[in-house]
This record gives sequence, structure tokens and C-alpha cells, in this order.
Amino acid sequence: MKERLRFVKEKKIHITLIIIFIFIGIGLIIGIPIMTSEKPSEQNIEGFPDFITKNEDYYVTRIGDVPNINPDTYRLNVWGQIDNPRSFNISELLELDLIEKTLTTECIGNPSKGPLISTAVWKGFSVYDLVNSLSLKENATGVRYTAADGYFVSHTLDQLKNNGTIGAMFMNGVILPPVQGYPLRIVNPGSHGAKQPAWVIEIEVINRPLEDYWDLRSWDTSTPIEVDSTIFFPYNNIEVSLGVPIIIGGAAFGGTRISKVEITINGGLNWIEVDIVTKLDLDHVWVFWNVSIVFTEIGTYSINTRATDIYNNTQPEQDSNYLDGTNNWPLLTIKVNN
Repeated sequence: MKERLRFVKEKKIHITLIIIFIFIGIGLIIGIPIMTSEKPSEQNIEGFPDFITKNEDYYVTRIGDVPNINPDTYRLNVWGQIDNPRSFNISELLELDLIEKTLTTECIGNPSKGPLISTAVWKGFSVYDLVNSLSLKENATGVRYTAADGYFVSHTLDQLKNNGTIGAMFMNGVILPPVQGYPLRIVNPGSHGAKQPAWVIEIEVINRPLEDYWDLRSWDTSTPIEVDSTIFFPYNNIEVSLGVPIIIGGAAFGGTRISKVEITINGGLNWIEVDIVTKLDLDHVWVFWNVSIVFTEIGTYSINTRATDIYNNTQPEQDSNYLDGTNNWPLLTIKVNN
């Protein structure tokens, strides 16, 4: 996997972009920050998390305790609107054709700049191929998963086919850790974590409307992860000295694939595209970005970022409905002193 990472290095060409902020009608210059294309220091690069999140660092949310599942007695029960219902043990599931997907997933309740987002390499079987192999009935429309902790989630059959949903049994090259859903976790590209249940023990093929644990509690898990960006570093309200470069870095994700990331220090009146420094040539995987800024006037600056995907969907300034995931512009405040 490491060899598939493409690090986009900034050229050592001193191209300087100057943004001058002017009060309309007054003509007062209030600040001249300079964004440079110089290579960030190693100290700043280390402000990024691992591009592929270590298993022990991958975010965790659940509705109860981690289930204690015995691999010797575990069975995945597949039933419902199929002609050939069947139970599978772990060995039988491992004999299925396994495929690998690298995906970034965010918790639907993750706030702006929140920590509940991670990227992993998953390996498992196609859920659609599994249920289809058991002879789907003509009236079948979707599947409902039940987890060992009582959690439940549904997908339509079209989602299974179009998204390439897999039943993951491996995470980053090793068997799923118990806290991450051993022995079976559903991974649905482009969806929030709420639509990716762990510790799955049952797949029911249904011909009724979808049923989701969090939707019954006022959330809307039907929407995919929308175009979003976050700021990893520096920390908020950091104080910097006049004329000293500061590196700002973060990630962008959501949509199908990110095409660009921009930064503003005047509430969106002017935007400058920043450098994407790490990415994979894959859908539904985050990119890392950074930029060097030099402030030439004392003051307090509010920094926002926004991302745009390959279909020109751009992250909004405000997201009025946090119950389907939050993707408003993240905010970083920087105080510039002498």
C-alpha cells in the first residue's frame, strides 16, 4: 500500500501570492498575509496523522460494550427474500472471493475539525454477490444487517451494487480487531460510519423500507459524506510573530474525489488554492494539504478552508442540518504579535 501513496512535493520556486484585503468604500488595507510555496519543515509535516490510520488509532463509536464473539461458534445468518437461506461460519466466509478497498470514513456526529475520521484498507467479500448467489426473489429491494450488540442498518440492493459494499474481515492487512468489529464489519464506500455496522451476525434480504438505528433517533444516515475539509494544525488561537512563516495543514474528503482545497482569511471574499501534498488515486479517500503563510500586520485572523470535488461540489460555509453530518467551513484563529 505504501508504494501506492503519491506524495506531491512543492517545487522550490519562490512564487508569492499576495492578498490585500480592502474595506469597500473605505479603501483601508487591514492586512497583507503572504502565502508561499516553500517546502514545509519536517516538524510541520509531522503534524499530519498517518495517511492510513493505524488500527489502534482508528476512531471508535458504538452503542454498548464490545461483543465477545466466539470464532468457533460464530455464524452469519443470511435469510429473507432469497430462495436459499444459509448460515456461514468464518472459514466459509473466508473462502469467498475477497476484494480490497481503501476508504476514508467519518462519524456522522463528528463536529467541524473533530477527531472522528479515519482511513483504512479493508478486505472482504462483496455483499451483493453473496446475497445474489442465494437467489434473490423478484421483490427483494435491500438488506438489513443486525449486529451482535443490537445495532442495525439497512442498504438498498442498488447501493450494494453501485457502491461496492463489502463484508470486511481484514483491516490494514490483519484480521479485524475486536474493537473494530471482529469477525465481520460492513464497509460501504462514501457512507458515514453509521451505515457501516460492526460485529454483524445477520443479513436479512428485505422488501420493505430501510430501517436504521440512528434514523429512528432523528438522524438522517441516508446521505453520503459530503465534500468537507478539516484543519489538523496548528492549534486554535495560536500566537505567531510578525513576519515569521506559519504552516497550516489539514485534510479534505467526502464527495467522490477531492479536486482542490482553498483557504481564506477574510470570510470567503478571496480564496487561494493550497497544495495537496498527499493523496491516492482512488475514490472516497482523503487528501492532505498544507500552506505557508507570512503575516505582515499585527492582528487576529480567522482562517477558513473549503474543498471542492471532481464534480464541482463545494463545501458550504454553513451546514444547517447537522443530523445528516456536518461539513461547514472549519475555523482557525491566529493571533499575530510583534
